Amino acid sequence: MKKSILAILFCLFIGSLMAQTNKIPLSHADYDHWKNLKNQQISANGEWITYEVNPQKGDGYLYLYQVSTGKLDSVARGYQAIFSPESEILSFNIKAQFDTIRQAKVKKIEKKDLPKDSLGIWNLMADSILRFPELESFKMPKEKGNWMAFLLKMPKEKKDSLANDSIEKPEKKTKGEKGVKDKEKIEKGELVILNFLSGKDYRYKDVSDYALSENGNAVSFVQVEGDSIQTSKVNWFTVNKEQVKTVFEQEGIAKKTSLAPNGDQLSFIFSSDTLKNKTFALYYQNIKPNELKVLVDTLSKDIQKDWTVSENGEIYFSKNGEKLFFGVAPRPIDEPKDTLLDEEKYHVDVWNWKDPLLQPQQKVQAEKEKKRTWLAVYNPLENKVLQLGNETLPDVKLYDDGNSKLALGSSSLPYQQLTSWDDWYSDYYVVDTKTGKKDMVLEKKNSRVNISPAQKYLIWFETQDSIWYSYQIENRKTVALTKKIKANFYDETHDTPSDPSPYGIVGWTKGDEYVIISDRYDFWKLDPTGVKGSENITNSFGRRNKIRFDYVKLDEEELFIDLKKPVLLSAFHEFTKKSGFYRLQQDEEPEELVFEDAGFNSPLKAKKANQLIWKRSTFKDYPNLWTGNMRFTNSKQVSDANPQQKNYLWGDVELVKWTSGDGEELQGLLYKPENFDPNKKYPMLVYFYERSSDALHRHHVPQPNWSIINPSYCVSNDYLIFMPDITYHKVGYPGECAYSAVVTGTLSMLDRYSFIDKKNIGLQGQSWGGYQIAYLVTRTNLFKCAMAGAPVSNMTSAYGGIRWGTGMSRMFQYEHTQSRIGGTLWNSTLQYIENSPIFYAPKIVTPLLMMHNDHDGAVPWYQGIELFVAMRRLQKPCWLLSYNDEDHNLKKRPNRVDLSIRTMQFFDYYLKGKPAPEWMVDGIPAVEKGITDGYDLKK
Repeated sequence: MKKSILAILFCLFIGSLMAQTNKIPLSHADYDHWKNLKNQQISANGEWITYEVNPQKGDGYLYLYQVSTGKLDSVARGYQAIFSPESEILSFNIKAQFDTIRQAKVKKIEKKDLPKDSLGIWNLMADSILRFPELESFKMPKEKGNWMAFLLKMPKEKKDSLANDSIEKPEKKTKGEKGVKDKEKIEKGELVILNFLSGKDYRYKDVSDYALSENGNAVSFVQVEGDSIQTSKVNWFTVNKEQVKTVFEQEGIAKKTSLAPNGDQLSFIFSSDTLKNKTFALYYQNIKPNELKVLVDTLSKDIQKDWTVSENGEIYFSKNGEKLFFGVAPRPIDEPKDTLLDEEKYHVDVWNWKDPLLQPQQKVQAEKEKKRTWLAVYNPLENKVLQLGNETLPDVKLYDDGNSKLALGSSSLPYQQLTSWDDWYSDYYVVDTKTGKKDMVLEKKNSRVNISPAQKYLIWFETQDSIWYSYQIENRKTVALTKKIKANFYDETHDTPSDPSPYGIVGWTKGDEYVIISDRYDFWKLDPTGVKGSENITNSFGRRNKIRFDYVKLDEEELFIDLKKPVLLSAFHEFTKKSGFYRLQQDEEPEELVFEDAGFNSPLKAKKANQLIWKRSTFKDYPNLWTGNMRFTNSKQVSDANPQQKNYLWGDVELVKWTSGDGEELQGLLYKPENFDPNKKYPMLVYFYERSSDALHRHHVPQPNWSIINPSYCVSNDYLIFMPDITYHKVGYPGECAYSAVVTGTLSMLDRYSFIDKKNIGLQGQSWGGYQIAYLVTRTNLFKCAMAGAPVSNMTSAYGGIRWGTGMSRMFQYEHTQSRIGGTLWNSTLQYIENSPIFYAPKIVTPLLMMHNDHDGAVPWYQGIELFVAMRRLQKPCWLLSYNDEDHNLKKRPNRVDLSIRTMQFFDYYLKGKPAPEWMVDGIPAVEKGITDGYDLKK
């Protein structure tokens, strides 16, 4: 008997060993079939869960999981699924096959003519699916109801088989008549209004725009008929009578129809202009008076002179249907006909030192500014239109889905110049949406300001003194809420030369009685009037245990937090990196629900059931979907997105600590291969940005990289990876701080672990990490090679440059944020030079590979070029990969695959002794670009 057991155990051991031995390392060819899970949802009754699993290239699946039975089903190429309010059906898009779309693109078919999606409607009770091809869009009710609406491509007109001519002839134009191509092209389709339970439907052709009320009671839609002369019909379909009524019909263009949530009010905009830049009017109708009225046009006296409703603004009703919001703007003016040739025109940007924004920033924002609208409101009960925003008050924020009486206005216009070198400031106004009255209550604030849910207070964090303040709107009284509390409400880890930000507001209790605010770890309940004392409602449990708590908002429509009921908290241990969830009950310490060595995302709750879904991950475990109750018991794994991972060598990660050159205890991550042998020597890659250790349990999907190494790929191919945290406590010396953390961390790892091959250590990083690498190779020869993406090499030239993505000056970045110099170029000249690698290029010994792309909008391309040409002149090994028309990080997949291959070939050559690829030895001449890739290894 014992021999039999031993034999079984031996066989199991051998089988396990063979399974381990049969695993293969990841290759660049494996990326395409590695999948990602997204768009997870749970039905309102908690019975159904849906999610998408898509490969990085190719066709994916939409999955449907039944909680009670564990049954799993799927639909090929399904995506963007929505449950009906009562959980009876699941509606979703179905993509055309990947290869079908690809072949169409190969044939250079226009985007508008590419194969369209289909609509899938899955009846969950009958387990049957209806499909509707040629889908343009669909809409589902949000609150209740059995009716949905969707737009299909217009069916082609059937040709008369008895026609004399088989070739369709173009329509003749009369003299002076404009062709259809000269008019605004209106995309039209066939609207289907469907009762998804009974299957009954109504269809309407030539529909250009439609809306479905949130409660599913009504559909409004616009039909446009005619070619040379277009007529718009606005229709209102009500589900109780299953009838459609035309409320408006006229020559011209109607669009942007919208319905109140209850379906009892309708609005749209209309223009009879034949000009390119049309002037629109806003129309409104209530189903009870049944009277259509024009609310706003160019003659309206309720808004600024020569202004009107804008087609660029959003038009929507408040949640309670008591207000209609829309955007207004100056009446568009048709530009005179251009009779000049391009060669006869001048093209110039005039930079003026008084400009609020630099010209590049103005150009980036130009199209947005041309379409800017200012908020206005119509109050049906008072039959009154009010313009809430204007040129001096451009931004107005609404609360409670527009239900609230008060809104918060803000303007940064007086301080726009300061954004180039200082901070973002705004003046704040309380705006009454019923009267239009505007009161400026706060001036030049650089922190977020908000109105409380019951509209009694303004609240904000004053960065200059790190105190939370409240402002009582009724009596205009300001109170310093946290002044006497012995806790820090600012970011305790803040390490840039600027004022630290707060941890934030958790929420408010009913009626604005208390506001709940976070410190680094715990929650504080504060009386916004300042009369009552403060209370640490987590009883300092977080700080005592070094656990950071965050509030989990399970109901998106929640206005107030009810502390009399259990509250769900997410939890993260700062030092062990454990995470999970706790339960907070009034007058009790937080209760642990689940807390383990894993990462968790924020859970979603079923709207009408106590069922949750969430993702859980480790470095080894993909963040699959789980479900369970409110206490995280009876948890079940729902998905298995990447079962093929078991066939590949993976790895593991551990948390490491050391003391930096500044005497600070730091943390980092050390990744090891799966079949790790402590008696073997492994090459090591050191990657960093700022702080990485909190991501201990992050799962890295094998994929071509945008700019950085992929840990999963590297450890699968027998590399170690060290990710040290970097802190910056010496203003003006970011490079020295990086040196203190990275070099001491690397040396500490070498002293501690004999399995690290100290002769074969490389560096890799991107952007700020790329800069730090460029700095390090001028200060140390510890690393055998380095790869830097988009590095700043010369702070003196970068300081005065432009971030082309935003058009902003780079000054603020050096004086106040990440670059951490803390002064101007003329006041801190020595620090700019000392931190610029270009001035120390002769000291570089480490071979350097750089990526810097010609459309980089964050770090100017010339920064990489400056360092490359310096090293080239000094005859130091250096390569620069510059991807055409690419930004700071690569977006095009072929470029990302190429970077992944070249990066690892570079490291394999220097750190593993493999042959060098042709591109490293011989380069790729411009005449061979696109012909040869140079991947072949030189013998």
